[in-house]
Amino acid sequence: MPLLLSVLAHLLADFIFQTDKTVEDRLALRFSGFFKHGITVFLTMLALLLPYGFISSFLYSLAVSLIHIFLDIMKSSLERRRSAVASFYLFLIDQFLHIATIILLVPLFHLKVTASFEGLIGSMAAYTGIDPGRLPVGRVLFTAIVYLSVVFGGAVFIRKLFDLIYRNEPDYLSRIMGSNAVLNNVRTGKVIGIFERLVVLTIYLTGNVASIGIVIAAKSFARFKHFDNKDFAEYYLIGTLASVMLAIIGGIILRTF
Repeated sequence: MPLLLSVLAHLLADFIFQTDKTVEDRLALRFSGFFKHGITVFLTMLALLLPYGFISSFLYSLAVSLIHIFLDIMKSSLERRRSAVASFYLFLIDQFLHIATIILLVPLFHLKVTASFEGLIGSMAAYTGIDPGRLPVGRVLFTAIVYLSVVFGGAVFIRKLFDLIYRNEPDYLSRIMGSNAVLNNVRTGKVIGIFERLVVLTIYLTGNVASIGIVIAAKSFARFKHFDNKDFAEYYLIGTLASVMLAIIGGIILRTF
């Protein structure tokens, strides 16, 4: 359980609680960016692991967050001097190393549920009549991890993928969407992509795979007038296919494990 909670905390800190300003500060190698993100990782992990005792959770969360900051500094330093190809792979390597760090550190701190927390759960069970031992807590956490990875982590992955594909065109968004509408279009597209992966993943898990076509059709209808622009049509197709692919992969993982 501490492993799943730690991975969930990492995903929340990296993809939900991290602001665009923090990302910009980190890319610019500003101390404030790394400090804010490190504090976010630490507090998120500590909050989720408090049932395992304050001291143990504090020390473990501190160790993970310090290593997290170190890895982020290395990534940002390399990313500033590398191409879009390197940036794409650095993102994947960085996420792998963060998860690997959690997996390696969890056994070292011997995190165990405290007696006071067990007593609290026992009192709640007696009051509600629900046996906590019969609740699929591990399954819920694993599902939340996959959903966060696909829905929100997928947004970062797709942006890195676009930068990789259009690496020889630094201002590709301006060319595709028009300089006056780039920021709004990118933000709108990101939000649409988040909901798209959320809906597609949920539909896949319910077994209504044919309904995925309805989601794509609705999204296409909203952008129909832009399809005369060949560059936009290609950009839209790549983003949609990548988004649906991530959602289906997440669905396969949840239905397999």
